[in-house]
Amino acid sequence: MTADSSAASGPPVQTDGSGSAEGSDALDGDHTVLVVDDEAEFAEAVGNWIDQRWNAVVATDGEEALEKYGPHVDAVLLDRRMPKLSGDETLRRIRERDGDARVAMLTALEPDLDVVELDYDMYLEKPVDREEVVDATRELLERANYTRELRALYALSSKIAELQARYDEAELADDERFQRLQTELERVREQAASQLDGTDDGTMAELLQVVEDADR
Repeated sequence: MTADSSAASGPPVQTDGSGSAEGSDALDGDHTVLVVDDEAEFAEAVGNWIDQRWNAVVATDGEEALEKYGPHVDAVLLDRRMPKLSGDETLRRIRERDGDARVAMLTALEPDLDVVELDYDMYLEKPVDREEVVDATRELLERANYTRELRALYALSSKIAELQARYDEAELADDERFQRLQTELERVREQAASQLDGTDDGTMAELLQVVEDADR
């Protein structure tokens, strides 16, 4: 199951407004995806799914993931609950290094308020199947074509929607971290407004729906 299902339902906005589902196959091939999970059997299975379309690199703990991460990595599928180095800390260290990979947290943990501080693009909850993983990975690779503002708008909107699905309104209203997240969403939305004007009606409506869901 994906906690970002509203985003995964179709092609997100491209920087030039020309993206479409038909163009997704162009992403097949020379892209590297790092799969990180301490359950070796699961990590290998996901790696095999990825290898059918892209190039998979598998790590079974956070330290190994950092050794294998670099500018050549285009996307990361990252477990949160791991021994030695947690997925959260691994993500923080990845963001401190060279490279600009899109990251999906792939975990059995439900998103909690701690995720406000995490710089990820998508949240996937286990169990997942091959189709969900492949679709999510394709979307991560597509997001690399967006401007920074559009990537942030999509990630923030999805994160807010995830937290609203888990916590009640009163609890979120009292949480300073969540309020900061909403403020950041408004700031990024203003920055991205001119870019949204250049997109086609279908893709803009899709992205705005994610933003509207985050406002509810």
